[in-house]
Amino acid sequence: MVEIPNYLISKLASVGIKTIEELHNYDYLKVYKWIKDLHPSIGKNVLFDLYSISNSLAINSISESIKSAILVEFDQLLPTYMPLEKQLIRNNLGKAQEQADIAFLSGEIPIGAVVIYKNNIIGVGSNQTISKCDIIAHAEIIAIQGAQKHLKSHRLTDCDLYVTVEPCIMCAGAIIHSRIKRVIFGATEPKTGAVISQYAIFANKQVNHHTETVGPLNNEYYGQQLTKFFNNKRREPII
Repeated sequence: MVEIPNYLISKLASVGIKTIEELHNYDYLKVYKWIKDLHPSIGKNVLFDLYSISNSLAINSISESIKSAILVEFDQLLPTYMPLEKQLIRNNLGKAQEQADIAFLSGEIPIGAVVIYKNNIIGVGSNQTISKCDIIAHAEIIAIQGAQKHLKSHRLTDCDLYVTVEPCIMCAGAIIHSRIKRVIFGATEPKTGAVISQYAIFANKQVNHHTETVGPLNNEYYGQQLTKFFNNKRREPII
């Protein structure tokens, strides 16, 4: 049975991983990146050992060709950050849902967003395209603009954006250009989603900034209001 080497136990614990079972819940490449961010002096041997453990192989048993392939794969890894606490995600997506509720009651497409900086909400947004006669007035755009005003900066480098529904291409572009660190979304948008549904904007390695994406977290819960909105619209008489 493969065991975690003694030297690696404390390093894994520093990123919240205490057992092999917990390690198997994550991509070993990402785990190495998280450890590297906290312990910059660690060497590639840690990466190779994580690979071995994740694949139930004996430590120091992999070939040089496998090591070379691992290094190539790691170099191609998109930015990744320490996982957020589940309760924190629920709380912040709950705040985004409150904005979606506002949009729904206003007759707007019910999508809401909040921008978080150092555990504080610095920007909120609900869809307002109809009331503002402005196709750009998506929840994400409004939340980003509020955050930029709060920080007095067009860059939101250390900010996370929570949104109830997968961003579209326009919002994905704004997210990238504003340098947002991470996007957490509740439900997919099968027709216009630009994270995984129709496009994979954030997976493009050629762009000058990479935003990590987390989601969908609960398609049924965060998508039900959107479904209800459009079902109601279809029942409205055509004038």
